[in-house]
Formats: sequence, C-alpha cells, structure tokens
Amino acid sequence: MKKNIADIAKNLNDDRQTGMLTIAFSNEKNLLKIYFKEGQIYHISLGNKKGMECLKELSAKEPLSCNFIPQITVDLKSEISSTEDVIKILKDMNKSAAYGNFQQSFDLSKIKEEIKVALIRQIGPIGGKIIEKYIQEKWTPSTPPTKEDFLKLFDMLKDEIEDPASRKDFLAEVNKIIGGV
Repeated sequence: MKKNIADIAKNLNDDRQTGMLTIAFSNEKNLLKIYFKEGQIYHISLGNKKGMECLKELSAKEPLSCNFIPQITVDLKSEISSTEDVIKILKDMNKSAAYGNFQQSFDLSKIKEEIKVALIRQIGPIGGKIIEKYIQEKWTPSTPPTKEDFLKLFDMLKDEIEDPASRKDFLAEVNKIIGGV
C-alpha cells in the first residue's frame, strides 16, 4: 500500500516511536535513513550525505518503498531542523512509497523474554511462570507471530496485573517492545 512519506513520519512522531525509517529508490543502492528517538528526528543519512541535504536528494528521486524498523538507533546526530520542519518539507514534496513495516517479523524468544521481564517487574517472580503458562496453554500465534498475535497475548497478560498503575506501566513497556501498538 502506498503512503505519503510525510504522513508516515508524522505518525511516528505522534506515536513517539524510536527506530529507523528507511526509504528505497529505483536505480539507487543507498537507502535514505531517518532516525527517530521518542518521535523526534535526530539523524538523517543517505550514503555519505547527512542531515538536510539528504532531503534535497529525496526531492529529486522517486521513492519505491519505505519501512520502519523499531528500536534501531545510532550514536550520531546530524544538523537538521526541527522534526516539525522536516515533516513540513516532506509534506511539501508530496512523495509516496509502498509502506511495509518490519514490526511484523518478530523474534519470538527475544520478545518472550522481554515480555517476561516486563511482567516480573509488575507482579514479581510469578510473572515468569505465568507467561510460560499462557504461551504454552492459552496463546496460539500464527507462524510467524504477527503484531496482532502479540496484542492478544498482552491483552491476556494484563488481566494478571491487579494494580491499575502497574497494568498501565506493563502496557507502556510492552508497547515499546514491539515498537508501539
């Protein structure tokens, strides 16, 4: 499905996402990479170029596809305007691309371990046993597990947390684990 790149960036900003938005072009081996931290754009690169000059390159190219990969960060920062300015520039370009989302390909054992830790933080060591029981007996994911499958698991697990504040903390943590729900 084709989506406007500005709309994608705005949604990532609104959802306070952390990760990397990649944009692929026809006849171009390098990807345009836009890095987000809690919704704010902090670095842009395209090959050896950094910062706002990458957006000038985008205006001259036709994007093929873009993907958002959650939780990818770099220890770099480029000279860029504010996130709002970058989104406005993207909006003015009116570029669209096929949009896929790497959130669909999960590493089950890694996700399971992170969810287990999140649950243990809220209800103590019993959380580890509870998640194992749910995964083995009550949760039936597709192969490979999808975002919707994990949402069902989170929905079941949240009912194990009696304290509303702890439940809210758990949901916030699992949202980060799968890159935002």
